[in-house]
Order: sequence, then C-alpha cells, then structure tokens
Amino acid sequence: MVQEELWERMRALPYTYMAPTRVSVSHARALFLADGVGSADTTRFQAGREFAHLHPHHDGSLHLALPEWAKDQAVEAGWGQRHPVQNVLMVYGPRDRAELEVVWHLVQLCYGWALGDVD
Repeated sequence: MVQEELWERMRALPYTYMAPTRVSVSHARALFLADGVGSADTTRFQAGREFAHLHPHHDGSLHLALPEWAKDQAVEAGWGQRHPVQNVLMVYGPRDRAELEVVWHLVQLCYGWALGDVD
C-alpha cells in the first residue's frame, strides 16, 4: 500500500518523532520536529512542533504546513486544498507510485519549511 510506504518515508526523516496529533482525529499519525531543531517560527507548524499528519487509511490524505507559494502551486496543480480553519494544506492521499512521489515531494517541502531550510 503506497500510504504505508509514504508513512515509512516520513518516519525516517531526521530529528522527527511520532506522537498523538494535536489538531486532527485521534487515529491520524502525526510527525513532530524535535525541540531545538529547525525553525522557531510557530507559523511553520500546525500545533506545537507538529508539522505533518497522515489521516487514517480509509482517507489517506495529509495536512502539511507549507509556505504560501507551495500551497498555491499544489492547489493550482490539483494536489490539495487549503484548510478552511488552519493555515495548512490538505493534500490528497497517493493512490499509486507516481502520486506517491508527488506527495513525498510535498512532504519534503513541509519538512524543509519546518527546519527553516525552505523560504
């Protein structure tokens, strides 16, 4: 299943840890950036140090904290939509290997944004 491969890639990102989400449904799997690593700018996170979460299998979509330009490009390309309340992008879950690579690219942008490596 491509969503599990995506999750395994996400979990392997350096300086991250999995913990219960602070902003989503209880079965969502959330990633946090370790304290003292990356940006201190809270707008680069969803809540606390949570920068991404993957929704349960029946959905498979993600919420990612991204810079505005990346959200704009993803929405224009049809890969997601802006969250109506939070300042994040809801990204559609990958259904095949090609979509997995696109979504993985967005996750990497999100991670780079949290680290402070992406403007």
